[in-house]
Amino acid sequence: MFKARLKITSLLVSNIEHINSSLFLFFINSFNFVFPLLLSPIIIQRCGLEGFGLVILFQSIVVLISSITDYGFNINATREITINKSDLIFINRHFFIINYTKVFLLAIAIFLCGFIYFVFPKASDYSFLYWTSITILLGRAFNPMWVLRALHKMHYVFYFYVFFKIATILVLYLFLQDKGNLFLVNLTIGLSDFFTYLFACLILIYKMNWRHYLPNYKAIVKEISEGFGIFIQVLSINANSYLNPMILGYFVDEYSLGIYCVVEKIILAVKFCGSFVIQSVFPKSCEIAIESSTNYRAFAQKLFIFLVISMFTAAVILNVFSDIIVSYFVKSNIEQCQKLLIYNSWIPFIVALNMVPYLTFLVYGKHKSVTPIIILAVFINVFINVILSKSYGIYGISTGIYITELFISISLWAILIFKYPKYNFLRQ
Repeated sequence: MFKARLKITSLLVSNIEHINSSLFLFFINSFNFVFPLLLSPIIIQRCGLEGFGLVILFQSIVVLISSITDYGFNINATREITINKSDLIFINRHFFIINYTKVFLLAIAIFLCGFIYFVFPKASDYSFLYWTSITILLGRAFNPMWVLRALHKMHYVFYFYVFFKIATILVLYLFLQDKGNLFLVNLTIGLSDFFTYLFACLILIYKMNWRHYLPNYKAIVKEISEGFGIFIQVLSINANSYLNPMILGYFVDEYSLGIYCVVEKIILAVKFCGSFVIQSVFPKSCEIAIESSTNYRAFAQKLFIFLVISMFTAAVILNVFSDIIVSYFVKSNIEQCQKLLIYNSWIPFIVALNMVPYLTFLVYGKHKSVTPIIILAVFINVFINVILSKSYGIYGISTGIYITELFISISLWAILIFKYPKYNFLRQ
């Protein structure tokens, strides 16, 4: 018994940084989970399902475009910092190289926002709401989570994050009155993110005693070139998640769009729980894989079983308690939302099947092998959803999501089993 306790104590002490970092990341992601659940009923109650649909539509567009500024740095840069965490000069310079690269990418992202404004009818129809939503892009552009996770300094952002999220809820609760000032929603969310990450970066620079470093264009080009493969994958994954409201917006009215967005918000919240687990363990996964492939295989097996069981349980809960869950968001026409929620309830389970294989490709630097699959999935998603949503509305686009996610899961497992069998974590 004493030896067992000593072993557990030793294990906790050796992983204390990972534990602390994971706890702060857990609380941040908990707020990310709870925040839209608190905010959505306020928006629906005061602005109707139509207003909620428009807010989520423009949020989805901007979050998708923010993939350009994220550029896969949450994966590539996190891994680089994790591997070189003892080289303080490297970390100092890499932080500024990444952020100057993001400045360049932000200019491209804003240009793309302007292009969408002219080609997407709903953006020009609700121009002020659309342009104020761009603050979300500005807020997310310099998110320092990639370096905070690698350095285990998540507490530098945690308190700012909580403060500004609570402030956002209070501002909207007090000042959002009706559809006429709907622009306050995305504007306030964008500004809260901007100030959160601004203060977090300043604290990080001060605490780490970093000096400003101005990279040359070659360093920026190098980051863009080396991260292009991850960027394409991140963009494609986000496209499958956030492009659907835009597709649906071409074929249905604002009310039907609102019904879909309520259900989508619930499904994304469940999927988010799985994504949080993957994000939390990514730095540790890299370290385990470097130490021993056998240890990583055992770790990945347990992670896969946990995610599959969790998402299966979530699907059952969504089915059994669909009426209660939906009634939290809407007070009328509950039946329509309830039926759509039940129809979509197994999507997170299918996504869970491909999470650990994808993590494995990232950990071992084999992500380029799955890039064609991820890109092809986007084309399948767009092609099928345009056809199905035009003919069958919100149920059509849900069917398209099932088809796309099944294609991704089957394809990733096929690559893992047949092309990289030595990385197959289920292999005995």
